[in-house]
Amino acid sequence: MFKNTLEGIPYVAGAKSIRQLVKGFSNDEKYVLDETYLVRLFPLTEADRRKKEFELVQTCAAHSDFVPKALAFGHLPADSKAYMVLTYMPGKDGEEALPALSEQEQYQIGFVAGQELAKLHEIQADQDWPSWEIAKKQKSDRYFSALEKIEELDPALKQLLTGYIGENEWLLKGRPNRFQHDDFHPANMIIDRNRFVGLVDFGRFDFGDPLHDLQKLGFFSVRVSIPFSIGAIDGYHNGEKPGERFWQLYALYSAMHVVSAIVWGRRTSEQQYDTLLAYSLDVVNDHHDFTEIIPSWYRQKAGMPF
Repeated sequence: MFKNTLEGIPYVAGAKSIRQLVKGFSNDEKYVLDETYLVRLFPLTEADRRKKEFELVQTCAAHSDFVPKALAFGHLPADSKAYMVLTYMPGKDGEEALPALSEQEQYQIGFVAGQELAKLHEIQADQDWPSWEIAKKQKSDRYFSALEKIEELDPALKQLLTGYIGENEWLLKGRPNRFQHDDFHPANMIIDRNRFVGLVDFGRFDFGDPLHDLQKLGFFSVRVSIPFSIGAIDGYHNGEKPGERFWQLYALYSAMHVVSAIVWGRRTSEQQYDTLLAYSLDVVNDHHDFTEIIPSWYRQKAGMPF
């Protein structure tokens, strides 16, 4: 049925089964071949950026067995499309799978995911990559300007965020430039037979402080599974107690993400604004108006069976 659409792409001609994969937030057309290969189609105009993604996935796969193998990349000029072929990771995404598992299983999945993320964070940016401190502060300042223009937002919240971030921006100084998945949360993880089997969707990759990858745990992941989120931090530290500097940076990046989320929601739609504002207020509450660098959900670890 789909062979005409995929004609000319490696692994398609000999495929016995082809099905379209419609789940996920990506705009890519996705097809699974023989439950073994994943074909992603995207506009030809994106080819340069996506080729870099493809090459980065190859690099990541050399650091972790929990990353798809990047097998082929090419163009379909007649259709104004390009493609990449990856190994397919069967299973359910974490958003669907985690709630049905025990707290111990959720924690263990997070632990392994955190360990694998730490391996990927060994990948260094090129020497000429812009300074994280400068790039992050410039981006943060732009979001601050946009935040100030949201008239209906509580002025006390604006003051809290600008004050806390301004007082702690010094933490950015000297932070490394390494690989960032930039979308590390359960929807981009594959669970099979109650175990973590893969991290997928590298389209938002970037380079900067690797710890920045963990700040979405408190914004998105805890809504799916607190044990998973605790496990991800513990696994990232290989079971060792996270230090104060980690939590200082985690809290700073969480506050910065609150600002960007509110601004992005306001630009998108009223519904998105209301949702992301509610999520943001939860983060602020988890940090007790940012008087605490360790969020309250992580402190729940003391009462959990792991």
